[in-house]
Amino acid sequence: MKKKLKITINNQSYLVTVEEVRESALQAVEPQGVVGRPVASRPSIRPLPSKPVLVDASRNEAGTGVVSPMPGVILNVKVQEGDSVKQGDVVVVLEAMKMENEITAKKGGVVGEVLVKEGQTVSAGEVIMVID
Repeated sequence: MKKKLKITINNQSYLVTVEEVRESALQAVEPQGVVGRPVASRPSIRPLPSKPVLVDASRNEAGTGVVSPMPGVILNVKVQEGDSVKQGDVVVVLEAMKMENEITAKKGGVVGEVLVKEGQTVSAGEVIMVID
């Protein structure tokens, strides 16, 4: 049975088709005469780590979430909670692929919450700071 789903990730929508596959169908895929480990009837599912805070759509749409555009390591946090910032001010320096990248405020306001510290590894799309 096939189902079409619309999935939105980081404000980008994707149309995906999902097909339910029964255990008998999985075993039929394995070629005859090939010795291998048996196909698991259920995939092992590991929970995602709880550490990264992914983009909160309500914060992001309002423009208050400062988001890491790529995975990397926080080298320098330039502001503290309570600081006033203007649009375009550098708030964090992120090292990615051996390059220093300046992450800027997308809007002016007061830094309400800093969610990272120097030396911390962040993922792409992770909220690193909230500006109210």
